[in-house]
Amino acid sequence: MSRSQKRFINQIIQIAITCGLILVLFKLSFMVTSNEKESVYSSPELRALLDQAEEKNIERLINVNKVCRKYKLGIYKDSSKALFKHPPAPQYSVFYIDRAHNISYCPLYKASSTTWLYNLCLLMNISENELNSGKEQLSTIARRVIPELEYPEADEALRKTKKLLVVRHPFERLLSAYRDKLENSVIGHEHGTLHFYQKYGAEIVRKYRGKHFVKPEADQVIRKEGIPPPAGIEPTFREFVEYLINTDLGSYGDDHWMPYYLYCTPCLVRYDIIAKVETLSRDQIYALHRLGLDKKIKPIWRHGSGFSNASSIYFKQLSRDMVEKLYEKFRLDFELFDYSAEDYYEYAAAPNGNR
Repeated sequence: MSRSQKRFINQIIQIAITCGLILVLFKLSFMVTSNEKESVYSSPELRALLDQAEEKNIERLINVNKVCRKYKLGIYKDSSKALFKHPPAPQYSVFYIDRAHNISYCPLYKASSTTWLYNLCLLMNISENELNSGKEQLSTIARRVIPELEYPEADEALRKTKKLLVVRHPFERLLSAYRDKLENSVIGHEHGTLHFYQKYGAEIVRKYRGKHFVKPEADQVIRKEGIPPPAGIEPTFREFVEYLINTDLGSYGDDHWMPYYLYCTPCLVRYDIIAKVETLSRDQIYALHRLGLDKKIKPIWRHGSGFSNASSIYFKQLSRDMVEKLYEKFRLDFELFDYSAEDYYEYAAAPNGNR
């Protein structure tokens, strides 16, 4: 069976899972509105879904522990054998620690962080009207109602609360960050696109745009109708990838593209739940149930993924050699959370630039 056939079958499976989940949610909605005496979580369909999610969660936790041990990182630290630069302690300041609801969340931006910050704000009795008003960034509201904790208070709180991490395919997250923050400096001011151009984009262009610059082909970018095109000063995806490959991201990168293992330190923090964007609908229901929040907030999905084929379009700007180097830069994230880069090698151009 070819790789493309396997990919097609996996897509069909994911669609089937999603359709099955929609059916479960429909039945649950009917049960609740019909005032059925049966508890929502005694539904056989949902019970099966939660069991499946629990099994997958255990697999993910075991894999993270195995990889941390393999590379002597975090609690298995052995500086004489470590292949990766690793923080000596968690970044306590990035966590949202809600002791009242027994949850600590590390927000990996571009990996469903909007969804979970929204959920946390609802738990803190912030109204949906305020959250949807657009007057403040969601992260600003969340940080106001869940202030940072400093060591040693933060360390104790992390140990006592259940810890949640949501990850996404590393390449998908990088592309999403690029498209949202760097591709177009003249739109999305609420997302700080001009700020990101001034802080990162201008320097990336100055450093990585050659004298014989050629714009990406039409089939290597996505442009939306009715939205002003980029001003032409912004970095291309290829230039952004060159920047990532050649930058010490732990010291000079942005939170939106810092590697997972440096930002949320899964080799130092023993997470209770590792969810994935690729199975978010199932994993979010599982997380709410596991955290005991299923009666307090409903599953909410914020900011859809948009074009499902974006990677196959943008990775055409890259050579296979660049994709391999990018993979090496984020290899630990790939291994920790069991992701593969194989499809992206196929999307890329050949080493000489021809497909």
